[in-house]
Amino acid sequence: MDMILWHPSMTMHVCRRKKRWPTILGEELKPYIQLIEDGQNGRCLPKYDWEQKYLLEMLEKYKKLDYFAVMLGTNDLLNQATPNPSEIAKDMEHLLCLVKEVHSECFCIIISPPRLGFPSGHPMYLYQKANEELRNHYYEVAKTYGAGFIDAGKWDLDLIYDGIHLSEEGNRQFAALMRDALEKQKIIPSGRYG
Repeated sequence: MDMILWHPSMTMHVCRRKKRWPTILGEELKPYIQLIEDGQNGRCLPKYDWEQKYLLEMLEKYKKLDYFAVMLGTNDLLNQATPNPSEIAKDMEHLLCLVKEVHSECFCIIISPPRLGFPSGHPMYLYQKANEELRNHYYEVAKTYGAGFIDAGKWDLDLIYDGIHLSEEGNRQFAALMRDALEKQKIIPSGRYG
């Protein structure tokens, strides 16, 4: 089975490819799922024609696709002068529709972005609250579209100094928690990893 993982990098080049969470997770999912990672620094949900074209061309490379896991939204929020989680949730709905246009057989999984590390009173705290609100919107989108939902926003992950990107330890934590979440959703067999 194949799973495309569409996400931002979340590492800001803090750790090497072998130590990033998608690489760690991909190794652990073998032989059940081949993880096809498509991560890009600064990636947002596809709003513009050229972004949608890129997504559709990428999806059309595969005759069949079992899973499409997407974790986007933080960069979308950070690019807004006033964060609007409900607008971003609509963009997520549109993304799911694009995926289903090409691969109706595919099971989509929405992964809510991890929490940000800004304390109350910090100038970026508004974005942290919006990121938390986005989780609730994504949960509703997943229910509406029959998609899976993984709430990475509740995980206590180690971040680097900027309060946004994962540290090397945060990458290890994220991979382990993603593996557990995929087990709970019965996407991979439970107990395989001891």
